[in-house]
Amino acid sequence: INYSLMARLIEGHMLADTVAVLGSLNIVAGELDR
Repeated sequence: INYSLMARLIEGHMLADTVAVLGSLNIVAGELDR
């Protein structure tokens, strides 16, 4: 899972749901610099 899936994960959801989706993807944020 990476940030390129973000558009697909939030499709059809409310704007406030993007915060929860982004928070669930935060695990991979540390590997973006590698």
